[in-house]
Order: sequence, then structure tokens, then C-alpha cells
Amino acid sequence: MPLATSSPALPDTRTRVLDLAEALLLERGFNAFSYQHIAKELGVKPAAIHYHYPSKDDLGRAIIQRQVRRLRKWRDLPRVAELTPAAQLEALLTVYIGHLALDRRVCLFGALAADFRTLPPAMQAELQTFNRELTDWLAQVLAAGRATAALTFVGSPAAKALQILTTLAGALQVARVHDETPFRAIIGQLRLELFSS
Repeated sequence: MPLATSSPALPDTRTRVLDLAEALLLERGFNAFSYQHIAKELGVKPAAIHYHYPSKDDLGRAIIQRQVRRLRKWRDLPRVAELTPAAQLEALLTVYIGHLALDRRVCLFGALAADFRTLPPAMQAELQTFNRELTDWLAQVLAAGRATAALTFVGSPAAKALQILTTLAGALQVARVHDETPFRAIIGQLRLELFSS
């Protein structure tokens, strides 16, 4: 007699709305989708979305706040936190390579930076928090890597972290326009410049 198996639980409406809104944001940009798009895709009434996220600003903030939580969780995972600085940098590159594998999806920062001036102030502040935390973490990784001669670069770790993150976000944009070839070349160049032989 076969064992009974339980089917995986479906995400609740709030999570489904957040997941779809994030996907639409990364595909189209924040200003290019509405609650109507979400409602139609999920087969719910717009009122169901407003129940969880009264305004689109609330939804946008929730998307970024979730990304901040993901960043904190990822960077604190033992499989990341206990790596050498060079391996931590490689782990970050792998995250961006993962975006590429998802139909050349841009990163959250890249998707929202283009719309930044039209975003509500609360969303702007959340995006700045996300970018600052990621940049600060990467600057610490770079400083530790240079101290052990595992990573090489000129200038301050903070400035180099900004340059790397800007380059990665831009590389995803270029891949969306062309194909994976420029992205792969950019990743290769970063490795060539940063990793000690």
C-alpha cells in the first residue's frame, strides 16, 4: 500500500501577490504594472490585493523590505559567512549569474534605480537601505580579502564595492539588450582584476 503524501502548501494570497509583483517589477519596472495586472494573473479581484497592500507604494516597500531580509539572511548563512573573502566575492558573483539564468532578469536595484525619481520617498529610502547594506558588506569582504592578499584592487574598499555592484547591475542590463556574451566577459574581467593569482 503506497504511503499517503501531502501536497506542498500553496503560498497564501499575500505571498502570491508579493511574488508576482516582484516578478513584474523585475521584468517591466515599477511604473509599468498595476494592481489590475496582478489581479488578472492571480485570478483575484483588485480588492484582495488592496486588503494586503492598501497602496502600490505599500507593495513596493514590501518588495524591497523582503529583499533586505533576503540579503541579511544570505550574508549571515554559515555557507557564506564562513567562507574566505575571495569565496564570498565569488558567492556574490554567483548570485548575479543566477539572475542571468532566470531569463536575463535584472537585479532589484537595477530595476528600481531607473525609476528612482518617480518612486515614493518611502520606497526610495528602502532602496537606499538595501544598497547601503549590500555595499557595506562587500566593502568589508574586499578589505578582508586585500588584508590577506587574496584580493587585489586599487583604492578604498568602499569605492571598489560601489564600482563592482554598479558593474554587475549594468552587466545584467547589457545582457538583457544583447545576450549572455557581454555579461560573461564582464564577470571574467572582474575576476581577472580582483582575484590574486
